Amino acid sequence: MAEALLRKMMKERGLPGDVSSAGLFTVDGLPATPFAIEAMKEWGIDLSGHRSRQLTRPLVEVADHVVGMTAEHVEALLAQFPEEHSRIRALGLPDIPDPYGKSLEIYRGVRDLLKEWSHGLLDILFDCPAS
Repeated sequence: MAEALLRKMMKERGLPGDVSSAGLFTVDGLPATPFAIEAMKEWGIDLSGHRSRQLTRPLVEVADHVVGMTAEHVEALLAQFPEEHSRIRALGLPDIPDPYGKSLEIYRGVRDLLKEWSHGLLDILFDCPAS
């Protein structure tokens, strides 16, 4: 959800670059959940082709920024990739909750929180607040 939302927001704001997602606690090839697809579809974002992938060292090495959804993610990233500490950050505080296995309403709430924190992240990374 965060990848697709950030990609859309960057395009709308005319910001350069690309966004990709990978998980610390996932396996490769899993589709987005039906509720994730539904929640994002409500905002015109298509997740039907999304597939999960495990975070790997090569992905971290080519990334300009590595963003964790929770403090636990950031701690795990720093432990696994300590030499990359200057590029690792949290999306925001409080943690972004994991909606997996929860209701559509929870997915919508997480989507809304992702949008809120993503605006702030883009403002910081690109030093250009949204108008």
